[in-house]
Amino acid sequence: MATKVINAPPWLVRLLIPLFARTVARDMQKQYPDAGAEQILAKMKEEIGPNPGDPELRMLEAVRARLPSSAPQPVPEAAESSSWYSPSSLALLAANLVPLWGVLAWDWPVFPLLVLFWMENVVVGSANALRMLLADPGDIALWVAKLFMVPFFCVHYGFFTAIHGKLVFGIFGSKEYGRLDHGLLPIHAAELAVKQYNLWLPLAALVGSHLVSLCWDYLLRGGYRRAALTELMARPYSRVFVLHLTIIFGGWAVMLLGSPLWALVLLIALKIAVDVKAHLRHAAK
Repeated sequence: MATKVINAPPWLVRLLIPLFARTVARDMQKQYPDAGAEQILAKMKEEIGPNPGDPELRMLEAVRARLPSSAPQPVPEAAESSSWYSPSSLALLAANLVPLWGVLAWDWPVFPLLVLFWMENVVVGSANALRMLLADPGDIALWVAKLFMVPFFCVHYGFFTAIHGKLVFGIFGSKEYGRLDHGLLPIHAAELAVKQYNLWLPLAALVGSHLVSLCWDYLLRGGYRRAALTELMARPYSRVFVLHLTIIFGGWAVMLLGSPLWALVLLIALKIAVDVKAHLRHAAK
């Protein structure tokens, strides 16, 4: 057990304790899935024995900070929908309804919807990079990993998103957008679309919803204490990949139909369903 680290110089103990504590907290949760933080700490104290030293006490406190405060409670199936009423879920639903107003009140065709959904993927990647940077900030050793993994994620995810943007503007945009699309990331084409279709408000709503999720689900509920960089780096891909397919093929079908109102509303509803399901799955972790 890592609580017995700990015959090492004091400076090295202080450096390594957060790293070991995060691993120990996860292992103990897997070993005792029905136990709360105090129960898990009691079992650890039994293994350490009487009269723990200062390093062991530091380890116990570090593990306590990375454990949920109470044991997981069984939730009746009928009550699981309560997670739909969390602030982050409501913010996501509200932000996704703004494009519906664009279709109904501003007569948007399919193109501005797809541009807006693509821009949201950029927001998702930016929020995820923030999550990686904020993961267990007291762990000095983890910052060394962040120096490599955060830039790697930004480049890899950025390339993935840039290809999606090329498809959106190349397939659904007019020739005017094609003339602006010179670099890898279609920044100038995106700026033109924002101005042409007044996407500032819906874009701000989507940014706000993801900031609420970051603050509520990750910071206030302590998820940053238990986050693993490898899991965070993979987190957005499942959501974005499904949305890529949904948006590209759904948008293509809507365009072939001539962007009728019912098809645009159906596309928005499909996007909301995929988006909220992915959000609830991540929030539950």
